[in-house]
Parts: sequence; C-alpha cells; structure tokens
Amino acid sequence: MRELCARDVMTTEVTTVSQDVLVEELIGLLRASHFSGIPVVDGDGRAVGVVSETDILRALAYTIGPPGSGEFAPTFQAGKKRVSSVLLDAVSHDDLHAAASLRGLVSRPVRELMTPYVHHCGPDARVVEVCEMLVWKEIRRVVVLDAERRPIGMISSIDLIRRLGEWLHHADEAHRA
Repeated sequence: MRELCARDVMTTEVTTVSQDVLVEELIGLLRASHFSGIPVVDGDGRAVGVVSETDILRALAYTIGPPGSGEFAPTFQAGKKRVSSVLLDAVSHDDLHAAASLRGLVSRPVRELMTPYVHHCGPDARVVEVCEMLVWKEIRRVVVLDAERRPIGMISSIDLIRRLGEWLHHADEAHRA
C-alpha cells in the first residue's frame, strides 16, 4: 500500500485573494467559503502570504484598543479598557470613535494584515510531514503549491482529522466484515 500524500487529503477548491482586496471583501469571502484562512497571491497567481480570521481579529484588537488592553492583559494596567469592553460600548452606545476605527479597518487592503509567509508543501509531500508541520509550527493550515508556487490545494488540521475519522470508520467496517 502506498503512503498517503498531500494530494490525497487536500481540498482542491482553493479560494485566493490578491494583496489589494479590502478587508471588507475578505470577510465576505471567509463567510461564504467557510474557510478560516485564504492564500494571498500576486498578479501572476503565486502565493505571497496567507490571511486568516486570526489576522483580522488581531487587527481588530489593535484597532479598537491599544496593544495589551484585551481580556488577557495584565490587570495592573489601570485606566485602559479591555477590547471586549470597548466593543460592547461601541455596540450599545454607538461609540463614534470605535465605529470610525472599524470602518478604517475594513477599508484596509489585505496586504496590511496578511502573514507574509506561506507554510506550504508540494502535492507529493507525505501526510506525516504535513502533520508534523501543523504541529511543530503551531499552524492550522498548509497551502499545497505547484512548481510555480501557485496554490492548488489546502490542507487544514480539520481536513486531516476528518480523514482520520473516515479511515477509522472504514477499518472498523472491514474488521466487522
């Protein structure tokens, strides 16, 4: 039996965005695709980065409140509001500053938020190598690139867990037969 490789487990429907797409459009793409991260490509379709929900949340936190003002900030920072408090205030009291900050965030280009590095593999990479990359680099997705660095697939941690579930189910059926 041949060893499983990236092409066997990758999602082949890859949504990409250019560096110039606005965050507002990116949010719409993430919602429509149900992906948590999308490769960012240059004009030739080559991967130059990845942008994820986490990148948007990080930008949101820094937009709404100063660094270190969130829920997990040290309690000794008296006088600074937590990010969640500012968001709740903005929603419940029509905070014009927060609303203006959010409008500014969603009108920024993706290039300002993206991670400018692509954790990637080729289609023939062994699944064990992909798993190791996900674990040791503490990432949630690997972009599968062709020889020209164009995205041809994505492998997320949930893709691998689903595949493991399928393998276990088939093995259980085969054992019972």
